[in-house]
Amino acid sequence: MTIPPPSVPESQLVDWRQTEQIVQTPFSTPIVSVVAHTCVYDADHQELRASTGIDEPWRFFFASRIRLDPPKRPSSLLTALVRRKVSATFVDRLSERGFEQIRKSGTEQVTIGDNEGVRYRYRARCRLMVESTTLELPVEGYLAVWADEEYHVAGGAFPAGRPTRGSPELASKLAEHIDPAAAREELLALIEGCGEQ
Repeated sequence: MTIPPPSVPESQLVDWRQTEQIVQTPFSTPIVSVVAHTCVYDADHQELRASTGIDEPWRFFFASRIRLDPPKRPSSLLTALVRRKVSATFVDRLSERGFEQIRKSGTEQVTIGDNEGVRYRYRARCRLMVESTTLELPVEGYLAVWADEEYHVAGGAFPAGRPTRGSPELASKLAEHIDPAAAREELLALIEGCGEQ
């Protein structure tokens, strides 16, 4: 099945680099297969790497376009299935990036472009081994799912606060590069921008 890449707000991705583009079948059921074209972006970490030696991909954004095979129009039953499976896949993605203690902490109805959808919030922890010490910091993630003629998904994660353990000097340096409010605002704007393309 041919599926075009997801719509993303290119003008807002100046300080991001695409690290992955893949077409895959993340799950199938006896009645339908789900095919997703996903693009993943990591935030530019050059300043952080130069200052601390840390180059961890904890701040990322992704978008997916989902099509069903055989083709089916979105319905309440399919939407519930897609949301459940996409949520589980997002938790797996967070885990693959080294996040721990991942939990869903909120759900809200949202409008992406002209379409109604749902947005989930997640909390997690990230451990970093730096200079023989372990740093740990809180992480926040968001995942949005909406549909027009097909399904769309967008989300990502970012550090949500100062390190809670580790070398005070290194933690202080790292904290200089963490702005949870700005990172949250940017991620939510990227998600919303996917519906405006």
